[in-house]
Amino acid sequence: MIGTKLLASVLALGVVGGGAVGVHAIQPTSTVSHEDTEVAEKQDINEQAKLQKEASITQDEATKTVLDQYQGGTVKQVELEDEDGSVVYGVDVVSKDGKNYDVKVDAKTGKITKSENDNENGDEAEDHDKEVNDDNIDENN
Repeated sequence: MIGTKLLASVLALGVVGGGAVGVHAIQPTSTVSHEDTEVAEKQDINEQAKLQKEASITQDEATKTVLDQYQGGTVKQVELEDEDGSVVYGVDVVSKDGKNYDVKVDAKTGKITKSENDNENGDEAEDHDKEVNDDNIDENN
């Protein structure tokens, strides 16, 4: 009788203990550590510093260029980027008619190299990837 109670106690303990281990085993764990995030932030800061050294114009000058092209527009974001080996300012602007544009300004020359019309939902509109040159900039002004 004592042996049966002892066996039942051991089995019960094993089930409860095993359940606790099982619950712990299915807890979600993060695969990105705090240290990984810090490393990524340092790399981004280093990349931005490198791009800034290559830029001949400032962010304010790039913004002015875009607003000269999209008069009455509102700049939402400006970011220094490496696009296909060229340093550009990526400028998100909303024109006065409410259309969203992603405009690229060459960070060395200060000229608009590309203008992409984006819809509200992020899809590209009909005139996406329109290359901008001096002729059609003058036509729009």
